[in-house]
Amino acid sequence: MIEPTLLFWLGALGMAVGTVAFVWGGVSARTAYRRYYALLASISLIAAVAYAMMALEIGWVTVGDDVVFTPRYVDWILTTPLLLVFLGLLAGSDGRELGLVVVVNTVVMVLGFAAALVPGALGYGLFVVAGVVYLGLLYLLMGPMSARAGEQGAGVTSLFTSLRNLTVVLWSVYPVIWLLGPPGIGMITPTVDIMLVSYLDVLTKVGFGLIALNTSAVLEAERGQSIAEATVDGPVGAD
Repeated sequence: MIEPTLLFWLGALGMAVGTVAFVWGGVSARTAYRRYYALLASISLIAAVAYAMMALEIGWVTVGDDVVFTPRYVDWILTTPLLLVFLGLLAGSDGRELGLVVVVNTVVMVLGFAAALVPGALGYGLFVVAGVVYLGLLYLLMGPMSARAGEQGAGVTSLFTSLRNLTVVLWSVYPVIWLLGPPGIGMITPTVDIMLVSYLDVLTKVGFGLIALNTSAVLEAERGQSIAEATVDGPVGAD
């Protein structure tokens, strides 16, 4: 049987490799776009630390007959808002829209964490509430934020759509694993739970980041096209 600590170390390694790639991408990018790469590197770095802590058996909390890995939930509470900020910046969201998305997401993550810590009917109740709030988050992503992204250039819209779809599909798998795993009905063993969640974490963070590595090129292409169009049509703001 594969030891949980080995799986956590593999997760930490994957996140660390991603962090190096994103830092390198930021160094290679123009200063105006480095905030995007700083977000990507911060996401994978936080996850790498969380996985290293779990590999060292730090933050393992026994709840009934199960073990809750608290660094996993702290990781999600910290990194999922950063992923949404990245999407929001790409879409051109204003502060109000971005703040609302982050707050709703944080409520989902905190409720999920609380549900894992509380056994029995109350835990399931919190899980259901988290699911309902998550539907609201999906609406914000697929509705207002996507509409705003559609106002951007074709390249930015395409990149946003790819990252949004990846995020929505993979994030929607987590509740299923939670429900089938140790915090829920226990159909999935703890080892399989760790394996599946680790794989999803790498995809949602490092996979997301690898797709987003060409952000500076996409933004630069859109900016260059806008400048070219302004030159042909006349000064910006001219009648």
